[in-house]
This record gives sequence, C-alpha cells and structure tokens, in this order.
Amino acid sequence: MLIANPIYDTVFKYLMEDLDIARELLSLILNTEIVSLSVKPQEIAMEYSIAEKTAINIYRLDFVAVFQEPDGSTKKALIELQKSKRSTNIMRFRRYLGENYQREDVVIENGIEVKKPLEIITIYLLGFKLDDVPVAIMQVKNCFINAITGERLPYEPRDQFVRLLNHESYTIQIPLLTPNAKNKVELTLDIFNQRYKTVNEHILDYQGLHETPLLNKIMQRLTRAIADEKMRRQMDIEDEIESELQNLDSQIQKYKQELQQKDKEIEELKKLLSKK
Repeated sequence: MLIANPIYDTVFKYLMEDLDIARELLSLILNTEIVSLSVKPQEIAMEYSIAEKTAINIYRLDFVAVFQEPDGSTKKALIELQKSKRSTNIMRFRRYLGENYQREDVVIENGIEVKKPLEIITIYLLGFKLDDVPVAIMQVKNCFINAITGERLPYEPRDQFVRLLNHESYTIQIPLLTPNAKNKVELTLDIFNQRYKTVNEHILDYQGLHETPLLNKIMQRLTRAIADEKMRRQMDIEDEIESELQNLDSQIQKYKQELQQKDKEIEELKKLLSKK
C-alpha cells in the first residue's frame, strides 16, 4: 500500500493530529492505558550552530495524558515526543526537556483545581543509529534501590520529590526496526521503516504482513496524506532545507580540513625556522 512517508515532519504532524491514533499509539509504546490525551502547541526547532558546526532539525510534540492506573485511579503526566532525522548534539534534546521540567498544568486535588508540575515521560523517535544501543526500542525506567542494602524497593514511591525529579524515557531507532516484528509495538512502528521507500522519497510502499485496527487507521490516514497537495509542497520544502543544511555542513567540513592543513604547514615551517 502506498502511504505518505511519516519520517517527514509535516506528515508526522498530520498523523499525530488525529488524537485517537495518537492516544492508541502512545498507549502501545508506553504499554499502559491512556484514557484521554490533549496536545500542546507543536514546535519545529531548526537552527545552525557555528560553534558546533552542525545543523539540526528536531520536531517536538508535547501531550498531556491521563493514565489509568492498575488500582483504578488515574494519573496525569506530560509526554514529550521528539523526532529527529539526523544525529545532533545531545544538548539540544536536554534543553527542550529542561523547558518541560519548568511547566505546570492543572490537576484535581480533593475536588479543587491546582497548578502543579507533572511527571514527564520522553519518547525519542530517531532516523539514525546510536553508537552503542543495538536494540530498536529501548526503555529507560526509574529503578528504586536501597543504597545501603543494594536491594530494590518492593514498591515504587509515589512521593512527588521522587516522581518529579526523575523521568522515564523510550528511544526508538527507526533504522533498526526489522521485518520480523516480535511484538505489537515493533509491528506498528514498522510503518516508519525507510526500507519501504519508493523512487519518490515522499512515499512508502508499505508491505507489512500483519494488520491491526490501529495499523489500519494509520495507513488510511497516511494514504489520504498523499493526495494532499499542500502536504506534498511542504515535503518538497523539507527536502530543500535538508539539502541546504547538508551542503552547508559539507562546505564547513571542507574549510575545516583546509584550515587543519594550513595549521600543519605552519607548524612545519615553525620547526624548520627553529632549526635554522
């Protein structure tokens, strides 16, 4: 089936604007039930750092989710979703995370609305491979240990001091997703896999062998996206920006190599002069 390529920011935004799809997809990744979901304003961070000599395009999307707890109670938390096609300085991700640590949202306590900071869960959707993480989907979860005995606590503390100063994260490496899905999460996320790319990079020829109600919803929405002329123009713009950033990186790397060669020649001249 031909679908719009969700690696593109404009397509991914269109997909996640369907809050029913977003709620089911996030519930699947987090392996918990989200009973309601609202989205914060989207942001695409695009900048060039001379000091770091790298261009970056990170798409960021924040959700406020209400989770169903096993004991029947509910919990409100902030889900920060960051998507990046290219490897970049880790400080970019840290800065966006730091902004969310300062946010507050309305919660109900004893029937009264109060503004409080929320627990944070981060999801990183990466279009590149990490150096030393050989798995496609990695969860980093809070682990509470008695530092005196070395034993893990038999329960997870609910105190805000602990919950609000630590956070759970999920890292998804799209290039490591394989056709042989081992569970429903990998099966669903395979729709982002770039091995389905056609001659036109805007379009994937998705060949998933299994179908689920959620996958069907995602495929139908991404199929509609292909016919959207405005979305096709926006993907063209993304390609142009990406091409310009890559050219800029290439030029800077070239100048950097030339400067290093000049520095080497100067050092050799200095040694020669010193001997004379």
